[in-house]
Amino acid sequence: MATPIRIKRSAVPGKRPQVTDLQVGELALNTYDAELVTLRDRFAQTGIATEVVRVGAGATVTNIIYVTNDGNDNNTGLKLGDAKGSIAGAVAISSTGSIIRVSSGSYVENNPIKLPSQVSIVGDSLREVSVTPQNAGSDLFHVSPGNYVTEMSFTGTMNSGKAIFAFDSEKPRYSTQSPYLRNCTNFIQNSIGMKIDGNAVFGPFKSMVTDSFTQYNANGIGVSISNGGYAQIVSLFTINNDIGVSVSGGGQCDVTNSNSSFGNFGFVADGVSPRKNSGLIVTAQPANSDTFEINLSSTTFNIGNFVYDNTTGLATVTTTANHNFGVGMGVSLSSITLQCPFGQKTYPDGDVGYVFDVKSVPSADTFTTHVGISTVAHTYVSGGNAKIDVVRPFDGQVVYFDKLYKEVKKITVTDGGSNYTSAPTITIASPTVDHGIIATGIAVVKNGKVDSIDVVSTGRGYESTPSITISGGGGSGATASLTMTDKYYSVLKSTPLSSGISTITVNDNVPYAVGVGTTVPVHKQSRILASSHSFEYIGTGTDLIESLPSRGGVTIQENEVDDRNGGLTIFTSTDQAGNFRIGDGVVIDQQSGTITGTFYSKSLFSTMTPFILALGGD
Repeated sequence: MATPIRIKRSAVPGKRPQVTDLQVGELALNTYDAELVTLRDRFAQTGIATEVVRVGAGATVTNIIYVTNDGNDNNTGLKLGDAKGSIAGAVAISSTGSIIRVSSGSYVENNPIKLPSQVSIVGDSLREVSVTPQNAGSDLFHVSPGNYVTEMSFTGTMNSGKAIFAFDSEKPRYSTQSPYLRNCTNFIQNSIGMKIDGNAVFGPFKSMVTDSFTQYNANGIGVSISNGGYAQIVSLFTINNDIGVSVSGGGQCDVTNSNSSFGNFGFVADGVSPRKNSGLIVTAQPANSDTFEINLSSTTFNIGNFVYDNTTGLATVTTTANHNFGVGMGVSLSSITLQCPFGQKTYPDGDVGYVFDVKSVPSADTFTTHVGISTVAHTYVSGGNAKIDVVRPFDGQVVYFDKLYKEVKKITVTDGGSNYTSAPTITIASPTVDHGIIATGIAVVKNGKVDSIDVVSTGRGYESTPSITISGGGGSGATASLTMTDKYYSVLKSTPLSSGISTITVNDNVPYAVGVGTTVPVHKQSRILASSHSFEYIGTGTDLIESLPSRGGVTIQENEVDDRNGGLTIFTSTDQAGNFRIGDGVVIDQQSGTITGTFYSKSLFSTMTPFILALGGD
């Protein structure tokens, strides 16, 4: 029998031979670590001394953590042959700069998985790495600044409102870099693909970015952005969602080259943020003005107490006088003396910025805000100031003047009635203010019933929802209801603050005189900016089968873009018929060959009227 060849070996964990223990070309094996080493000799070529190095895939790498289906969370995870068995197990030992490599397979994870900052999770393949949440009542991943997640799919069950990716609302972090989510697919019904809640993070980047994220989550939401959150999105595909992209509370989404198919709604922009600050009119302006001089100065309040919870990052601040701060306002803090185990310090020091959002107002002289978590406790010593952070008004903010008026957004037929032979008359009650204009509508009759009512004029100056009546047309019994929307004025431009005063220009003429001392509240508008978006069969519902046109799914064109309560969507789009839209301003119908829209009509009117007059027409 031949004599077996055995290389040098050791079973002692971490033990490696010295340079003098090996000859060039000789191997040594650590049987415990499954690590093979040899000599590297580059002296003749480079002058670098001979050294012992690891060989092959068994080598330990300190900043890469491996996850495989046949791994075990008791393993080190630092080499492929000693991999962790779960993503959560790998995250538990990760730190800034770690890359977690997930091999193909299905992983059931104990969620939420809370990612440290600057940690990446890289799957082998979008189609071959499947992640399933263990806990339906929790988000799957809580992301942090600088995270990168790519090449995986998400399956299983989650409760409505829970998200694949979200910020950790229990411990808001200061963010200077957006998490980046790329090339993933979400198959979990009722879930939210990305939930970007500006209240769950603070700092300059309350945001996430994504490229190529498919949302096949029936009855869920593709991307939800709220409370001043922000997202930049490329190649988002939403299928059978309740809402493809939803923004509210002053959130904003920029989306490019994306698609919304089936589902209830494509884009929904709802409302504005809480009041950020207020100004006072400095110079009176007559009716139909669009430029106003506003005093935006804010008062500085002395701080009398500062109670800080370092585990949650929440601070309760008491001022020596009633502050009049509101939830959502940005408050600048300065010159607060705190005591910690390392001595006294002045807070804030800029590490987490100087401006913090008000989270609650327990009393007239108290407010709470997240200022960042810490490993050590801090107690208040003395001093400190707080004031509303007032910046130059900017595009994306909206204002109104003393009173927030309403306009008619939509008329919904609640009962079609019967026996109508012609379009009945639609009568909407008049507004009560002098500058008001009555809203008008035109009914459409089909098969003896009032099928729909088109809004011809939104009206102006309504303080509440007016009454609507339907009369004539030979029939009876038809009723309808009104959906109102708030009338804000968008800031187009402004001058830099000088002694607290800025001159702003808004997007529309204000139809009434504005006097000195008029209050001008400033809000952030919920806004979607979308270019080259495709809407296909929106309004057909969230059922994956029954929404198909071949199964009776009916498209509702107005559900492609739904602006509510002062929210705004600016978009270019095509639909399943190839019809092209530039918002509501220009609509090109490819089937009929017609061009319509408010912008087109105004342009045509302004072009043709001088021509007609020149020819002597009326």
